[in-house]
Amino acid sequence: MKSIQKKSTLVLSVLALMVLFSCKKKEGGSSGNSDEAAAARVVGTYKGTLSIAGSTQEYFNAIIVITKENGNKVKIAPKSGEAYANVTTKIIPIKAIPGSDDAEAISAPEGTLIYQHSEKAINIVTQTTASGDVTYTYRATKQ
Repeated sequence: MKSIQKKSTLVLSVLALMVLFSCKKKEGGSSGNSDEAAAARVVGTYKGTLSIAGSTQEYFNAIIVITKENGNKVKIAPKSGEAYANVTTKIIPIKAIPGSDDAEAISAPEGTLIYQHSEKAINIVTQTTASGDVTYTYRATKQ
């Protein structure tokens, strides 16, 4: 009888430890403020003002679609078939801003991106990384 009680106590102790450690892993494990999570928050369709570098032409209600690539990288592309669709598609790494749900890509060769999660607002300034790039600035909100 004592042998069964000892085994039961041991099994219950092991189960309790497993539950305890799994809860701690969830609390401290994958952070909602990791760079990859920040990239996921940036993903979406945006509508705003696009200005092509070196031009006085502005496109209002321009649509940019941001999709997730791998890890913390996102792909920024104009909506096809539009007058501004010739701007260069960029793949850019995103970083989480500590202490917030905001995200940024600053000092990236592809350009700068700042995303304000509470306002669903984004600012993008692309840079030339290859011959023939059409660079632009873009201010918009997530749809």
